[in-house]
Amino acid sequence: MSTATSAPTGTREDDSQRGGLRQRTFVTIAASNIVSRLGTVVFDVVLAWWLVQRTGSTTVSSYVLAAGTLPIAVIGPFGGVLVDRWNKKTVLVATDAVAAAAALSIALMAYTDTAHVPVLVCAAAVLGICTALFKPAMRSVVPAVVAPDRLGRANSLTNNLAETAKLVGPALGAALIPLIGVPHALLVNALSFAVSAAAQATIRLKPSAPAGPGSSVWEGFCAGLRYMSRERLVRDLLIMCGLVNFFLVSFNVLLPLYVSRVLQQGSGAYSAILTAEAVGGVLVTVLFFMFRTSPRPSALAWYIAAAGLTLAALPVWPTLPATLVLAAAQGALVGAFNTLFFTLIQQVVPGELLGRVFSIVYMIAVGAMPPSYATNPLHAPDVWAPHVSLALNLPDRQRADALALLAGIPAISGHAVAARSYDTSTRMVTELSAGR
Repeated sequence: MSTATSAPTGTREDDSQRGGLRQRTFVTIAASNIVSRLGTVVFDVVLAWWLVQRTGSTTVSSYVLAAGTLPIAVIGPFGGVLVDRWNKKTVLVATDAVAAAAALSIALMAYTDTAHVPVLVCAAAVLGICTALFKPAMRSVVPAVVAPDRLGRANSLTNNLAETAKLVGPALGAALIPLIGVPHALLVNALSFAVSAAAQATIRLKPSAPAGPGSSVWEGFCAGLRYMSRERLVRDLLIMCGLVNFFLVSFNVLLPLYVSRVLQQGSGAYSAILTAEAVGGVLVTVLFFMFRTSPRPSALAWYIAAAGLTLAALPVWPTLPATLVLAAAQGALVGAFNTLFFTLIQQVVPGELLGRVFSIVYMIAVGAMPPSYATNPLHAPDVWAPHVSLALNLPDRQRADALALLAGIPAISGHAVAARSYDTSTRMVTELSAGR
């Protein structure tokens, strides 16, 4: 891969000084990012469906999910050092190319209808490593190709595309399964990475400043930690990032229980609430793109405080319409927080340290999940028990077998189970309940 040889990344390219968001490099990066992001969301939906159908268990899906997220928390900080040293164009292109190969290997398994767990876990780990390098590289590239007064709009556009992918991706993945089949649907992700790599190979970026003589990855990592601990604003932003993710994960855990037990609604209402949250995030990023904003730490505090108030209002107005409105408001406020957060980091952190700082940001976001799950106050078995909703379109005999299997779950898990079978032809409902 060819790379430019000139000034370090900290200096901006001439064309980025003349132009704004319409300049070619940023548009290419943003467009390729939405293509690969959408492919990833589709891939996650289709892979989860295929693994459950193929293995009859969610255990394999859990292994694959863990393998895909652990690299972000484990190797992410050290990957940030490499991102700061390497040519960021090389990082973007190489990670997308390797991710395309990993996604292709999983699609090939679906074509042969074989689910080799070790291969799946290894492929997911490779995808996680690529993500751990790609995300900080992509965020740290933006200040190098966008004028300082346009950073807010650039981040609003990037976040808007991410929210749009979250909004459209699940429905697209669910539609592709019956339309083209699981193998072809999984192949979409590999193709999206390949398209993204090819597009980013055309961009022009200046290389990073060379590391000091004898400087190791560990020394670079320690230098990044010293900077983050020394700079109070950066340190406070990272602490705020950890707290926000910690409490938002708890909200995601509690939401299904709130919908089913407080609102007395089903999966359709749960889906509608998640959609409303994503729509709020999309709308606020559109507003940020249209109107320039000056990021201030105090604004971040106000946005996240307001988001907390929307969560506190949920039990005050326990109705579905109110929950939809509050979810949209929360999505908008969190979207505003994310946009200003990334912009502020890009403005205050030197270009040669951005990869390290952003890798810590993503490590904190992922690392906040286990503690949030572990310290959730709802530990009573009746409340903390898994809630699974299955929609089965099966012949009578297979439906009976499925209900019989559900009936045996209490003896194994100790949890109460309730099942309902709905026959679309006769419109008859068969209830099955089994206690402890």
